[in-house]
Amino acid sequence: MSYAVFHIIKANSSLNSIAKHIERSSHPDNADPGRTHLNRYGLVEYPDGITGLAAAVEYRIANAGITRKISDRQVRCLNMVMTSDNEGMQKIIDAGKLDQWIADNIKWVRDTFGSDNVVGASLHMDERTPHLHIAVVPIVTTERKKKAREAAVKKRYRTKPTNRPRLCADDIMERKAMSRYQDLYAEAMAKYGLERGVRGSEARHIDQHEYYRQCQREKAVLEKDVAELSTEKKKLDKEKKSLESKVGHLECSAIALDAQKKQLRQVNEEIRQTNRELYSENTRLTEANSSLAAENKSLAYTNAGLSEEATRLSAQRENLAADTERLTVEKKAYEAQTTEARQEAETAMRERDEAKAERDAQRKEAVSNIANIFTGSKTKRLEAEVARKDNEIRELKDRVEAREQDFRREMSNLSDNLRRQKESEASTIRIHNYLETDLNTFFPDVLPMLEAARECREVGLSDTVTRALLDQKPRYFKEGATIHSETYRQDFDVSNAEVQIKRNPTDNKFHLHINGTRVFQWLKEQWQRLKQTFSRGIRR
Repeated sequence: MSYAVFHIIKANSSLNSIAKHIERSSHPDNADPGRTHLNRYGLVEYPDGITGLAAAVEYRIANAGITRKISDRQVRCLNMVMTSDNEGMQKIIDAGKLDQWIADNIKWVRDTFGSDNVVGASLHMDERTPHLHIAVVPIVTTERKKKAREAAVKKRYRTKPTNRPRLCADDIMERKAMSRYQDLYAEAMAKYGLERGVRGSEARHIDQHEYYRQCQREKAVLEKDVAELSTEKKKLDKEKKSLESKVGHLECSAIALDAQKKQLRQVNEEIRQTNRELYSENTRLTEANSSLAAENKSLAYTNAGLSEEATRLSAQRENLAADTERLTVEKKAYEAQTTEARQEAETAMRERDEAKAERDAQRKEAVSNIANIFTGSKTKRLEAEVARKDNEIRELKDRVEAREQDFRREMSNLSDNLRRQKESEASTIRIHNYLETDLNTFFPDVLPMLEAARECREVGLSDTVTRALLDQKPRYFKEGATIHSETYRQDFDVSNAEVQIKRNPTDNKFHLHINGTRVFQWLKEQWQRLKQTFSRGIRR
């Protein structure tokens, strides 16, 4: 069974010590900084505009209606500590009743010492045992106990009311009241499995300052013991080393050397095997890289050919559009000619009808015969003209239809060719994408390495040097070596400079570096220095 622990500590008049401890504005030596974040502050809210425990205490005293003068030595605040042993507090925490335990403690203090007198509360979880601090201003309204000398003096002034508020910690902390507080507090905490402490126990609470002083004394004693033990240990170690060096030193050394030699031989063999495997893997990757580079070059050529074919088809499409427009114009012209011929035929038919009507009107046979002769010749001529126009119209229609069929046939052929070209181009792109996906899956560093290889070629490095640099190890140029910059049209001296291919975390690609700087940035810096040198020479 765990005990319900309730302790009251008087705070001095400055309130600095108790405020710093409760609000953790300074961390004591016995507090664990790694658990300070578990502490809870402000469990009792301060009045509006008040910040800090010390200000809350002074605010309560100033607004309590106290008429008696308060001396500097009077106790202004009582620090009430509520807790139990580690086991009892852990049970409360594990049961999820810590919040209810805090609320019950604050309620009990308010009911016991006055709700307005409770000005602050904090839960400390960073010390050895979790505990609750509640700050209470000791304001009472009971009649002040008179001293013997005051009782013997005859009153010469008006009697003051006996129930006026006054600041008095002694009335709260009298012996009988303290025992009664323990009884009442134990009753309030019984539902958490806590019981009252032993009456008349010799155990006494050690305040914070005395605890720190005791820790310092124990620390000094321990440091002294550690120093003495360290000296004794050094003596024993010296004697032990002397004895070990005399007994079997050579034999142990020989055995150790043999074992070490055997182990090193095994390690060297493993390293050689690993190097052979790495060299074989490097060779395979180099060959794969070369093959992929050739394949990529072939795909680039294929892509260029497809682009040229697309350009050619676009030109053909433009020519077909021009031919279509021209045929449309010709068709309209033929239609206009057909309409004109049809109108001429209609005019001829109308003239023929009129001649027939005139022929029927003639009454005389002779005149009728002559008229018939002339009229028949004109009709035949007009019919022949109409027949000729009809033949021209039919020929024009046949030519237009033939042109349209040829145009549709040519357009169909061109569409088929364009579709086949698009399918071929899409197939090529799919193959290229598949190859790129396989490269990213099985050789993720190949494509990022191509950027570095291109940079090596751009500055004039040979393929042999480029392949050697692909292992990403730093190397150094020989004396008199140069690289070329097409941008500045200039060769730059790289004698004894460090050259290395490294991955850039920004774009996840590999780039050529000289003396730790990207090659093009390095060339830019060299060009700037060269220009400055020329400028100084010209000014001189």
